Amino acid sequence: MRRHPEASTSNGSGGRPWAGRLVKNAVALMISSGGTAVLGVAFWGVAAHLATAAAAGRAAAEIAAMIVMASLAQLSFGTIFERFLPVAGTQTRSFVTRAYVMCVVFALVVTSIYAFSGLAHSFLPSSLMWRSIFILAVVFWTIFALQDSVLIGLRASKWVPVENIIFAIIKLALLPVLIATSPNQGVFLAWSAPVTLTLVAVNWYLFAKRIPEHEALKSPMESLPRAKELVILAGAQYATLLFSVLTPSIVTLVVIQRLGAVANAHYYVPALITSSLSLFLLSVFRSFVVEAASEPHALRRHTNMAIAAMTAVLVPSVVLGVIFAPEILRIFGAGYAAHSATLLRMLLLSLPLSAVSIFYSAFAWLDRRVWWMALRDLVSVVIYFGIVLWLIGHRGILSIGIASLVSSTLQGIFFLPVSIRRYRLTTNYDAPQDDGPAAASAT
Repeated sequence: MRRHPEASTSNGSGGRPWAGRLVKNAVALMISSGGTAVLGVAFWGVAAHLATAAAAGRAAAEIAAMIVMASLAQLSFGTIFERFLPVAGTQTRSFVTRAYVMCVVFALVVTSIYAFSGLAHSFLPSSLMWRSIFILAVVFWTIFALQDSVLIGLRASKWVPVENIIFAIIKLALLPVLIATSPNQGVFLAWSAPVTLTLVAVNWYLFAKRIPEHEALKSPMESLPRAKELVILAGAQYATLLFSVLTPSIVTLVVIQRLGAVANAHYYVPALITSSLSLFLLSVFRSFVVEAASEPHALRRHTNMAIAAMTAVLVPSVVLGVIFAPEILRIFGAGYAAHSATLLRMLLLSLPLSAVSIFYSAFAWLDRRVWWMALRDLVSVVIYFGIVLWLIGHRGILSIGIASLVSSTLQGIFFLPVSIRRYRLTTNYDAPQDDGPAAASAT
């Protein structure tokens, strides 16, 4: 039996780890998130000095609305691309094109209703021109987000940080010019206008080079889901997306309403710190799904590499974070060190068990059984908010830490045995090359 064509090259030269691409892709995604986060802080720092507070506030609301609308308009195709593009074969171009068209149409319809219904009247200019610009920005941002998932699904993650960091640099460079040109809308224009450049460059690369290369590979061992199954998968992921998008916003509103703005600041900083670690876990998850779908014959090895990567970052981060929480928070001010240290420790301690849930989610996508994730998130959200609302009057922001610990512990208790059983089913084997009747008979 001959080895899979990629099985012979995955090691690379010099004895590199067999699944090194998984870690490289995860690191690339982390660089993208970290680089754009730093440049984003610089962007808002410059905006705060050049624009009026009112203009910056309206732009922040407009950008937030644009990102939320674009997230909803993606119809969960981000995760679907990462799971199924590795096995799309000759259908890759049509699969991506149809998804783009569906998401663009959905973005146009939903954003038009949102813009012209008056829901955004508090920050969106009333003129037809500016509302049309907002709608167009949502459409462009939808594809801007989806093209990252296409790059990841086609195992070209190295271009994701390049694209996003260049985009962030361009919008920062445009900011002073556009604020001078349009004091009221310059911040929003600087944030959204560079998207057009990345859309042209990245999609030229995808459709002219990367997709043809992918379609030229041997036929995959797995078929794309039928339309009915695709709708079911997208629906489950969409429900999960709604939970993840709405939960942080609702927590912030609850804290502000019940405890005030100062308490919300003391909550927000620990949440921001732990979310950066969560981004790493999600980067590993995304890379693992792509590599496992691309090379199912090496599922055990990819799984071991993903576990090792998560452990290597989580263990020292959680240990050091718990020990030095006050010192870390003192960077933001003495008040944070005094009032947020315990919450930071609680949120960090909840991460390892949350990683178990993320690990299970990866297998659920590989097995095409994702409704469990939506049900898991629904139960978790109910427990989480139940504890927060029950304890916030007595424990303040610590109620959020208690809720995180309880919900993550329950998820760990349930999903750890399931994940262990699923892990034991993973194997490594030599996959035959798909090059004709001889290969078929070898299987």
